Amino acid sequence: MYIHRLFIFTLLTSMVVHQAQAAYWDAQSGSLMGLVHLSVGEAFFSNHHLSAGLGYVPKLDNHPEMSLLSLRYRYQHPYRFQLKKQFFLSPLNLGLSVLVGSHKELFVQLPQQYPDDYYAPTAVRMVLNYQSILHLSQKTQLYFDISILDVGLISYVREPNFFRDNYRYLGLAGITSWGLGLRRRF
Repeated sequence: MYIHRLFIFTLLTSMVVHQAQAAYWDAQSGSLMGLVHLSVGEAFFSNHHLSAGLGYVPKLDNHPEMSLLSLRYRYQHPYRFQLKKQFFLSPLNLGLSVLVGSHKELFVQLPQQYPDDYYAPTAVRMVLNYQSILHLSQKTQLYFDISILDVGLISYVREPNFFRDNYRYLGLAGITSWGLGLRRRF
């Protein structure tokens, strides 16, 4: 059943992006988006970006294989500075993503074995992120992405001393994840 939903989501996303004449594709690894995450997106109002994508997390000792769907918003601040003749750096980019994971231990609807409202859905997560973008050309960008999962931020706010005592950088190393990506404009 999940494969059918994934196929329908991908088909609808590609039709919407085709109608919008997608502005870019994006390939990322890490930063809570999986080992590999591919997405397509569009810029609107010049500094706002919206993308949809699919990610993959391989099976490891501590978790099963997982597929991911994402809908991402990013605000790219217009400030940038020149590094070399053709390279520019955009250091101020903030985003918010909705991430949906799929494997047998995650759920969107509460399983029948639990009373109503016992747990919130575990398959749907919000991700806050920061990106620093290196513009290699007019069409090609490399970026460094730092992300924080919603439950990580909640835990940090509730138990700041635990994180500060057990992790580096004021405890932020315990709730952040980083990754690298490549973005190419059409």
